[in-house]
Amino acid sequence: MITGSTPTRVVIVGGGITGLACAHRLLTLDPRIDVTILEATERVGGLIRTSPFAGHAAVDEAADAFLLRVPAARALAEAVGLGGSLTSPAVAHASVWRGRLHPLPESLLLGVPTRLGPLARSRLISMRGKLRAGLEPLLPRTSTDTDCLGVFMRKRLGGEVHEMLIDPLVGSIYATDTDSFSLRGMPQLQELASEGRSLMISARRRAQPAPAGAANPVFAAPMGGMQALTDAVHASVVRTGAKVVVNAHVSGIDRDAGDVVLRSSAGEHRCDHVVLAAPARKTGEWLAHTAPNAARLLAAWEHASVVMVALAVPRRAMPRVATGSGYLVPKPVQRFVTAVSFASQKWAHLDDGNSALLRVSLGRDGMPLHHHTDDELLSFVLADLKMHLGVDFDRHVSDDNVRLTRWVESFPQYRPHHFDRVDHVEAHLATELPNVHLAGASYRGIGVPACIQQANDTAQRIFEQISAR
Repeated sequence: MITGSTPTRVVIVGGGITGLACAHRLLTLDPRIDVTILEATERVGGLIRTSPFAGHAAVDEAADAFLLRVPAARALAEAVGLGGSLTSPAVAHASVWRGRLHPLPESLLLGVPTRLGPLARSRLISMRGKLRAGLEPLLPRTSTDTDCLGVFMRKRLGGEVHEMLIDPLVGSIYATDTDSFSLRGMPQLQELASEGRSLMISARRRAQPAPAGAANPVFAAPMGGMQALTDAVHASVVRTGAKVVVNAHVSGIDRDAGDVVLRSSAGEHRCDHVVLAAPARKTGEWLAHTAPNAARLLAAWEHASVVMVALAVPRRAMPRVATGSGYLVPKPVQRFVTAVSFASQKWAHLDDGNSALLRVSLGRDGMPLHHHTDDELLSFVLADLKMHLGVDFDRHVSDDNVRLTRWVESFPQYRPHHFDRVDHVEAHLATELPNVHLAGASYRGIGVPACIQQANDTAQRIFEQISAR
């Protein structure tokens, strides 16, 4: 409960899904909290953006769904009135390109085989790779002390299974190179690694197939695209009393007479608590004078850049091999494209019967492409699609059916021992600048549900501190 006549003032820096969700949870806990969101750009939503494309009212420019296993995103969607408009992919099976498209073997848990039979029948993995993976249940326990996803998975399952299954699946989600990525950054795989001696045996125990005919979707999204979620949360927090200020560039953070003081292009903001829901390196710049130890660590954070290209082509131009929801391109055979989503096959509401929508991802950690021109990037896409699918889409391309979106330094990279570094940053902040909180993709989980969960946890901590006064 908030006591007294003066409401607690909370300023949230960053109007992406984390900042919006934090405001929503704070105002749900107590609508008397004075909440202000400062967003540096002209729109809220951050890396979630949906826009009209090729005759469709809403096609996502980045993430097109959220994971249902972590319930935070679905709960927020329901809280802001979107529960009835959620939909799930019409098809869920995907492929991997290795000379041609190979369907992903059945019974995988984030690339880890739960049964050897489907892996043995797959032509994606060589006989040598299958035999190496088959030894995994017999191997002694592997230490997780390196906290490196690639190192651990190669030791357990061999290099080929890692490079053709695990790295493409994880890398396509986080634009990462798993040989430089924290094992703890993938909680499901970390849990498997910690449960028992054998990864495959632990995965088999966890795998619970759905009853025949039962609907058991892994992902969901609003029918109007992912921006429908951020728009609905934005509208909800404004209705509840939050102030949202766009084009507000923060320049620094100080303390004065017990208050935290933010300086921004929109003026000075005095408050009791600050939530920094922005990329780590930018956050470090704001903290340089008042929390130098935390700032120094944040300045070392690394981010990857990606490009998302949407194409609309006549359905008749699509080859027969282009089935399912799309395909992944493993690192050893990548040129520019890392993944392709057959969006109009994946989502029933994007299938107009005439055109096929493709969403093509380029770039990842260690392979930045944003220095290329739009024409160069499009040429890379068309050349890779021709190689992968055997179809030349050049003659179908025009300004009306191509959309290119650049996400520069937008994907935080969780290096090994990432969470130890986060702990150190937060410990420095607790002494250097109390009542300043960190939340968002740079810190304790990437992906929409993880960001919302961090927002909820941060809001709960602030509320408990307020209540304890």
